[in-house]
Amino acid sequence: MTSEQACREQLARLINTMPFIAPAAVTLTMKKRHGARSVDDIAASENFKHFRNRLEHSLLGSAAKRYGRHLLMIVVLETSADNRLHYHCIIDRPYHCTFHRFITVVREEWARTDFGYRQVDIQDEPDEGWTSYLLKRRQKRSLLDSIDWANCQLFAE
Repeated sequence: MTSEQACREQLARLINTMPFIAPAAVTLTMKKRHGARSVDDIAASENFKHFRNRLEHSLLGSAAKRYGRHLLMIVVLETSADNRLHYHCIIDRPYHCTFHRFITVVREEWARTDFGYRQVDIQDEPDEGWTSYLLKRRQKRSLLDSIDWANCQLFAE
């Protein structure tokens, strides 16, 4: 077993043991440009942080800021064949939020970011196949570098 395979298995174990209550598989595609600014890994991470803050405020209310509440999430950045950056995520939907409302809020908040593109896909209750898809080798420079650690939330608070 190569070190990359071992790393992939460890990450899969980490993701599959996270205490998700109502996980959603989310794919968020990014615009290539916003004004004069082109998107790169750093701009993508900043854009996702803005999205994450907006999403948590919309779904958790003032508790997100006041009490430091967060949604559990795993966030992976990839580049498609046409060089468009996109995120594959697992985002834990709060127990009080219906799936329909979650879809609406995710789409609205993603559209409000600078690089949020209209192409969004959201699936309820992903299985281990989604974890494998997140960790696939294709469309990544490096598995560990493709995980947006700055935006992952591994613990419920």
